[in-house]
Amino acid sequence: MVLGLPPVFHLAGVDLLGFLLLWGAAATLVRSRATAFDRLMISGVTLVGWTCALALIVGKWRYGIHPLTLAESTALVLVVVRALAGPAPARPGLPPAARVRALVPTRDHPLLLTAGLAVSFIMYPVLHRNAAERLALITSAEDLARHSALYDTILRLGGLVSLNQAEAATTVEDNLETYPQGSHLILAVITSFLRNGRPHEMQLPLFVLLYTVTAAALAVAVLWAVHRAAGPALRGWRNLALVLPAGAFLVVAELPKLYFNGFISELFALGLLAVLVALAIRPLDRIHEQLVVMAALVAGISFGHYLLLPAAGATVLSWAVCHWPSWKRHRVTALAAAAVAGGLALFPIAVNLSTAGSAEVLTVPGGITPVGRHLLFPLVAGALAVLLTRSARADRARRTALGACGAIVLFSFAIRQYQLQKTGDTSYFYEKVLHQLLVIGMVTAAAAVLPLFGRRILAGERRPAGSRAGRGLRPAVAVLTATGCLLYGTVFNSQPDVSRAAGWEGSPGRNMLRGGQARWDVAERVTAIHESRPAGDKRVAVSLGGHRVWDELKPDWGSSEDNLWLGVLNSDQGRSWRSWMWGLGRHGAGDIVYYASIAPEPLRVYLDNAELAAEVRALMHGKGKEAPDLELGLLRRDASGRMVVEPFPLH
Repeated sequence: MVLGLPPVFHLAGVDLLGFLLLWGAAATLVRSRATAFDRLMISGVTLVGWTCALALIVGKWRYGIHPLTLAESTALVLVVVRALAGPAPARPGLPPAARVRALVPTRDHPLLLTAGLAVSFIMYPVLHRNAAERLALITSAEDLARHSALYDTILRLGGLVSLNQAEAATTVEDNLETYPQGSHLILAVITSFLRNGRPHEMQLPLFVLLYTVTAAALAVAVLWAVHRAAGPALRGWRNLALVLPAGAFLVVAELPKLYFNGFISELFALGLLAVLVALAIRPLDRIHEQLVVMAALVAGISFGHYLLLPAAGATVLSWAVCHWPSWKRHRVTALAAAAVAGGLALFPIAVNLSTAGSAEVLTVPGGITPVGRHLLFPLVAGALAVLLTRSARADRARRTALGACGAIVLFSFAIRQYQLQKTGDTSYFYEKVLHQLLVIGMVTAAAAVLPLFGRRILAGERRPAGSRAGRGLRPAVAVLTATGCLLYGTVFNSQPDVSRAAGWEGSPGRNMLRGGQARWDVAERVTAIHESRPAGDKRVAVSLGGHRVWDELKPDWGSSEDNLWLGVLNSDQGRSWRSWMWGLGRHGAGDIVYYASIAPEPLRVYLDNAELAAEVRALMHGKGKEAPDLELGLLRRDASGRMVVEPFPLH
């Protein structure tokens, strides 16, 4: 059935059902003790690693990442795995209600509730806005424009850009062809299933939606990892005291910063890292499943953002040392999994070695919002302090957590010292490492939560004396009190380290809900320009609307955003990036005419100043037959106040 249904779904134009079928079929292959949510999470991250590996093969095929190609290739593997694994162990028949309770136990209810709230919080600002407004939400994320060009190119070429560099030259900037492309690949695959393999046209609103889903998926992955790392001792709704403050910390304090900066690759890889740490602390029951899932996670992390590989490697090493008795009898399988994962993980590094093959890259500055130290550092310090206690070190799961947490702390300190030695200050990549510290710190802190709070309060141990109501009341009050205090403390301290407003008022989460980071002016110009573009036009579009001096802080400061996003919508970033660099400053009529004469591509320049456009026309007339190949468009508002573009004749 798994092999036969994808072609039927494709013919019916509902390939997305095939995607869901494969995910569900992969979830049924998990034989370790797991709830339905666990199975979906474990199979999902495994399919991510498999898709990255498959992309190395199908990237040169005629149909590339066509949904039918991917579905049949994946279905064949699932059928083989099912045949090798044999039939599932017989289980006693259960009534439907009992079967549902087994798949979705009470202990999962707080996790599902918190995950739903987190996803709703993240998705709301995007879902209730139209296409132009969605663009406005992310235009200030300069990196995201380049990431969307990679996503667009993978869809157009049907494979990784790093395997098709010559064909990608017109749509991707120089030195970006070899950037790690795991996140772009997965979003392109999802888009291919959504569009049933139809020829691709860049749809930016869909990309913005998928980008936001990636941020929501990170929140879900971290919450699941926190829940799993805490272990089975937190019974029932007592988990709310753990996952609700953790979810608030993520979506109110830190995750919006990553979202605003457009760090799609990091969002993707951090989610995989969270799952890897959780599975290292609380492994699957079956060692072969554990090895396969960890190998897939390491490969996916490398394809997503290989800066996370040291943390991932340290986590796997910590698991291997602490769980040596579990896998030493399966050394051949372990070595095979390590060889496959290592080979796949080396691919993104090898292809990008010429661009980022020196330690000096770690000191390169970049635009990034600092991580809030006032919450992160106490969290990590508290987790380490608890994990270093004798009772924690006696437990194998917490020893693994200690190894993972200690390794990322040392790695963060090493990057900090290296940057201080080289430049005298910390910068871009130190903040990137702190993002890893944030995720690993949250997950390992969950592993330490019972020793920290005591088993009698949160673990739910039964009390022999007293009535049933009395036995349940005191733990319930303790759990609700702990949940409320932790939630209030988290939200009250969710503002950045340097903020005029404290708590919720100054938090990135509130800013995200209100669309405070949106650039409505840029989105309005870009939308008007793109809608006015003649069909089949090959000219490079250059917007000089708004104020155009680098670092000139004015309300309508456009800087690079107009031209970056025009390059995305026109699928010509590889051709237009030089004009983007030229357009960073304010230019007079002479500058415009001169640049048009030396530009490698014919231009269409868009101005919002009629007087400047008239000066350009006068200069063009003065050059006669030597006038460069240039066209002008004039940005103005019509009677209804809507921004439109009118052609401005030069002859």
